[in-house]
Amino acid sequence: MSNSEVGVKVKGRLAILAAHLAAPPPSDLSSPPIIEPWCVSAQTAASLGGSLTIIDERTGKKYQVPVSAEGTVKAVDLKKITTGKDDKGLKMYDPGYLNTAPVRSSICYIDGDQGILRYRGYPIEELAESSTFLEVAYLLMYGNLPSESQLADWEFAVSQHSAVPQGILDIIQSMPHDAHPMGVLVSAMSALSIFHPDANPALKGQDIYGSKQVREKQIACILGKAEVTVKRADLSLAQHGP
Repeated sequence: MSNSEVGVKVKGRLAILAAHLAAPPPSDLSSPPIIEPWCVSAQTAASLGGSLTIIDERTGKKYQVPVSAEGTVKAVDLKKITTGKDDKGLKMYDPGYLNTAPVRSSICYIDGDQGILRYRGYPIEELAESSTFLEVAYLLMYGNLPSESQLADWEFAVSQHSAVPQGILDIIQSMPHDAHPMGVLVSAMSALSIFHPDANPALKGQDIYGSKQVREKQIACILGKAEVTVKRADLSLAQHGP
């Protein structure tokens, strides 16, 4: 392939990347949601919403607590259940968050009792067997697995951020030969903030991530460097092994 052909191909890729990073047009509120309900929750025959009646046998008082369509109650709604002015209200005690839902996620669904973990509706077992790291990253970001052309563009975008600063490589190289790989990765990824002050809200302002273009650039940057960092960490530990 000649230099001119390579130049044309690179320009085409950059044009596609720019289109991906551009802010999308306003969505049509009449169109159906991009993420279907089966992606975000377990299948239920009907809504679980309603209200819960609580009778406090300590005081004899009765309380109504709303129940959401997903079958949850807000812990703050229990605060009104008190025994008197010196009582700050009922508190939830749930060590390990065994029965607490801190957020409603459209990305992940987990049912520990049934051994279920889904990303955007896909079982984790299926993704582990059939999808690459970048395919799953695309799925988490955009809600669907990429087509062949989308994957090519996505891989190209991430590859533009695969250069890892020499300082990070030196940190990895200095780790003990018996260091746990996750500890090495965490240390290296944390140190990346030193080399990218432009991505630090404390230095550039809290509103820098209000831009979709900036968000997607930094996500691609993290993905590109994470993949290379893991490989370099694995290689370094293997070379320094006993």
